[in-house]
Parts: sequence; C-alpha cells; structure tokens
Amino acid sequence: MPKKAESVSRPPQRDAGTRAESRDTANTENPVTTRPDGSHDFHTRVSTRAYALYEEHGREDDRALEDWLEAERQVLNQE
Repeated sequence: MPKKAESVSRPPQRDAGTRAESRDTANTENPVTTRPDGSHDFHTRVSTRAYALYEEHGREDDRALEDWLEAERQVLNQE
C-alpha cells in the first residue's frame, strides 16, 4: 500500500488586489513626465534619433551602443 503524502504548510496567500491598489494610490504623479530637469524629454529625443540611426545603418543590432552614443552627441550639440 502506498504511503500517504505528508502535508506541507504554506504561508497564507495575500490578496493580489490589495497590493495593486496600494501601489496605485501611493504615488498619483507620474515621475517620468514630471521631472523638472527635462531629462525625460532628452531621453525621448535621444531614443528617437538612435532609432533613426539604427534604420540608417540597416537595422544592425550589434551597433546599438554606438548608435545610442552618437544620438546623444547629436542631441547635445543641438542644444
């Protein structure tokens, strides 16, 4: 006759809805769009330019860092 499996005690599960609600109400402002230093705008402009460089270079994945750094230089020189 097979042995009966031993029961394993587990910690009580949390209510997923409660965690999500507390996270949502803790910070009502979006920190990405409310930065006073304009860094979100800078990041968006660099990202857009880096993608354009990526396309100009034939969508070569191994050039991602070089394209990003070149995009940063170009955006900084525009300011």
